[in-house]
Amino acid sequence: MRPRVFFDFAIGTEPAGRVIFELYNDTAPKTVENFRALCTGEKGLSAVSERPLYYKNSIIHRSIRDFMIQGGDFTKRNGAGGESIYGSAFPDEDLTRPLESEGLLCMANKGPNTNGSQFFVTLRDCPHLNGKHVVFGRVIRGYDEVVKKLAAVPVDDKDRPQHPIVIVNCGELELKRKAETSQEIPSRTRHSSRSRSRSADHDRSTQKKKRSKRRKHESKEDAKADDEDRKNEVEKVRRQETEEEYDARLEREEQERLEEAKRRELERIKRKYESTPPASEGGVRFKGRGRMKFIDPELHHRR
Repeated sequence: MRPRVFFDFAIGTEPAGRVIFELYNDTAPKTVENFRALCTGEKGLSAVSERPLYYKNSIIHRSIRDFMIQGGDFTKRNGAGGESIYGSAFPDEDLTRPLESEGLLCMANKGPNTNGSQFFVTLRDCPHLNGKHVVFGRVIRGYDEVVKKLAAVPVDDKDRPQHPIVIVNCGELELKRKAETSQEIPSRTRHSSRSRSRSADHDRSTQKKKRSKRRKHESKEDAKADDEDRKNEVEKVRRQETEEEYDARLEREEQERLEEAKRRELERIKRKYESTPPASEGGVRFKGRGRMKFIDPELHHRR
């Protein structure tokens, strides 16, 4: 299965939502590994810039309506910086895939074989860029809800968003193994048949031989049954999520994240409201049972 990564965006201080990308590691493996590692931050500090090789807290520094949004410059934050995990620019991989639709994830560059960390997401088909930029992924969730919202942020005369669009969190989404449905099945009781009462009147030696044979037979069968149970449990653990289960889990986690963000925002508004002092009465004076009379502050002051 192709790897999937995510960006959590915010516009200013307001959460904007999550975008999930599927990466084409089958056609652009080096480009995909660079982008994936920059999403996880697993490479640590750069030996060149001494900055974290990490997209987190970087910005979308360029946005052109009905064309693309561009980010990935985590060193200078203005489109003049950025750095790959390989220490320098790396060559183009697959230039045959066309920029034929919206939501494509592409490498930004300064010419042939100058890939670093900057990327852009298309807002429409861009045939004039075919053969010039590596297409290495696509948006599979969050285009209509998030990407279009980011593209609608006003920009200045240099196409820079007037409100900061920040990648507040990012990482890789991984398949989870199925949790064990139950604890390991305990071994069957092997002594239940061994507690039979013994009669002192019968021949003890004969009874002992019979019991010994039964014990050996039962022990073999119980051991065989236990082995089969263990194998079944191991098979259950080894079975991974299907792609449908994976998508369903991502959808569920996204809904939970949105609900949590909404709850936090409501709590913030409530705290702000409670901490705001009550407004003054201004020029309205309340009298009696709800009667009120307007008092012009200027006329009243002159008197």
